[in-house]
Amino acid sequence: MSTDRHALVLPLYGEITQACWDRLRGYRQQGFWVVVVNNNPATSPDLQAHGDVVVHHHNRSGLAGGLNAGVEQAIRDGAAVITLLDQDSLIRAAALHQLAAASRRGAALQPCVVGPCIWDRRRDQAHSHPDDQARFLITSGTTFAPVVWSLVGPLHAWMEIDYIDHEWCSRACARGVQLQVLADACLMQSFGRRHPNQFAHALGLQLYSPYRRAIAIRNLRWLLRQPYVPLDLRLKELIKMLLKPWLWLLLEPQPARTLQSIWVGLRAPLLQPFPRQWLEARA
Repeated sequence: MSTDRHALVLPLYGEITQACWDRLRGYRQQGFWVVVVNNNPATSPDLQAHGDVVVHHHNRSGLAGGLNAGVEQAIRDGAAVITLLDQDSLIRAAALHQLAAASRRGAALQPCVVGPCIWDRRRDQAHSHPDDQARFLITSGTTFAPVVWSLVGPLHAWMEIDYIDHEWCSRACARGVQLQVLADACLMQSFGRRHPNQFAHALGLQLYSPYRRAIAIRNLRWLLRQPYVPLDLRLKELIKMLLKPWLWLLLEPQPARTLQSIWVGLRAPLLQPFPRQWLEARA
């Protein structure tokens, strides 16, 4: 087993495009160890042909649970470096090699996590910039050695998706891990869907499902109470979330459904699986 194995962990959910399958095949041909996490229901098609290893996780604990399962499999497979990716992320093999090399260089000094610059494909603009002392990294493109995972621990599975990167990176920094955004590596990512209201789009709002709105509010309630999350980051996210619900109600279609998602987000219990049935009961 190679001691230089670079594992790519990709949870797959919903309809998978041919472009995604082509990227997975390309990664394998270029020598990466592809760990596919099947986060679809148990009745979904077999994905074995599209990854070196397939972990059938079936969407338990959402994206966070899928990533955790994939990382644990990659570590069992003897990965020396691990990169987390979303199914719609676009990143070149050269950038992945640069992330791995930077991760190894940093690890010689202190535990580190390296991420790429993020380019927002929908808005055609930078979403994050190079920074030797980054505050947090977008989940997709995050690259680290297994020792970092042992030191920091897995993502909080109960959070499922929103703010999992804020929390994990804050926990990493609190445990002496350095974060860095690498200038020479770029990852292209799409965030949400284009908002149908032009004014909302100009304000930077994306269109998300009621579930995403509700779980973002629920998770932020918990994040604001964590002392290891930097205070200015907590205040920034609090101010944004104090304003966003009003904009959702004013500018988005189905305001009654939006109000229900806000109510669920404010009432959903913390540290437990998200009660999706509360939204389904009110559909």
